[in-house]
Amino acid sequence: MKRSPFSSDQIAAALKQEELGMPLADVIRQAGITERTFLNWKKQYGGLQGYPHDMKCLQEENAKLKQIVAELTLENSRLQDALDDKRGIHEHYSSSN
Repeated sequence: MKRSPFSSDQIAAALKQEELGMPLADVIRQAGITERTFLNWKKQYGGLQGYPHDMKCLQEENAKLKQIVAELTLENSRLQDALDDKRGIHEHYSSSN
């Protein structure tokens, strides 16, 4: 599927303008799109009320989850290093006897 040169925010803005009562001819002229493109967007995204807000929430949640993954990865690495150090001590004593 061909990627749109328009961002999701641009698409949502155009849909919102029409939803708020701006004439379709003005919306498509401002956006620089055809009526067919607008109608395709409306068909595809029209039912996504609050889409920009939802996207912002998802982006914030994604950032938090990435931070958690980074912290857990660091903790895992520290624990692995501690385990490796402990094994090294046991191997040293085992090979001495």
